[in-house]
Amino acid sequence: MKIEKWVVCEHHEGVPDARQGYEKVVEDVDVRLGPDEMLLQTLYVSVDPYLQGIARDTPLGDPMAADSIMQVLEAGPRARFKPGDLVQGFGGWQTHVVHNGAESPWPTDMFPMVFPAFRKLEPAHYDAILPLTTALGVMGTTGMTAWGTLTRFLTIRPGDTLVISGASGAIGELVGQLGKRAGARVVGTAGSRPKADYLASLGFDAVIDYKRHRTPDQLRAALAEAAPDGVDRYFDQIGGDITDVVFSMLNVHSQVAVCWQWAVQIGEDYVGPRLLPYILFPRTTIRGIHALEWFTPENWRELHDALGGLIRRGDIRYSQTIYDGFDAIPDAYQSLYTGSERNRGKVLVKL
Repeated sequence: MKIEKWVVCEHHEGVPDARQGYEKVVEDVDVRLGPDEMLLQTLYVSVDPYLQGIARDTPLGDPMAADSIMQVLEAGPRARFKPGDLVQGFGGWQTHVVHNGAESPWPTDMFPMVFPAFRKLEPAHYDAILPLTTALGVMGTTGMTAWGTLTRFLTIRPGDTLVISGASGAIGELVGQLGKRAGARVVGTAGSRPKADYLASLGFDAVIDYKRHRTPDQLRAALAEAAPDGVDRYFDQIGGDITDVVFSMLNVHSQVAVCWQWAVQIGEDYVGPRLLPYILFPRTTIRGIHALEWFTPENWRELHDALGGLIRRGDIRYSQTIYDGFDAIPDAYQSLYTGSERNRGKVLVKL
């Protein structure tokens, strides 16, 4: 059978060039499954900024790894799933995948990680309000990151000021809404007026357009106006200058959740940590967020019941942007770095 793949053909530091960095290949494969292996067809693939770190560590010529939704076509006698099952896992940018569904280690320059074991998706969990695609978004890693952070670490108290950098993305918009429900004053950063207006429609109290406030002094002035009582909780996805400014405004017993660092992985800003006194004196607690630690059957059920219930009742909104066709994957990925106004929330591709 023919399997199409997007393979890594160049390694790029900083902002990726998807048209140069990936090459489409078509392989004619004689599929012979082992006893525990499955042949899966990819239905949807996810594109995310963090994939830049994975791409830089992928050997040239290997398929690009990414989260995906797949359906089992064939299965060996000891396979963990059967034909017809829908599963989610790191199948990558491929039309078909041969895999046993087990977790697999992924050594990187930044830190070692593990691609989690494939999980079965129950069709009964998905409908018009929460379609299957949300298994890659609000009912997947995106939702687990936001919900897990606010239930496992950040303790939002009524009246707290919560700042979210990179707030217009799929995770940031959820963190902001959940924080607002907990009684926080929510301040986000975004890169355009339309994105700021969208966050305001979700209930954000203030949004800072970081493209209009580029210097640390401009950011500090904008944040001082948006958060006059300082910052109690910070959900950081950007790092760099915005984080330096927020740290200078942290209140006593503040908490900082570090979800990602655009400034490092994309902006190549490796200076820091620069402001340790701002952590010392307010006795700030900082925690790295890696949602894979929360991937348990119990947590998935709670996510569907708790966050899914809020969405079904109309208390929380989410957004997703779907590109169409296998050949659209590089352009969809590149759109994450060009500030495409088409994109809202989770970005994925339907094959």
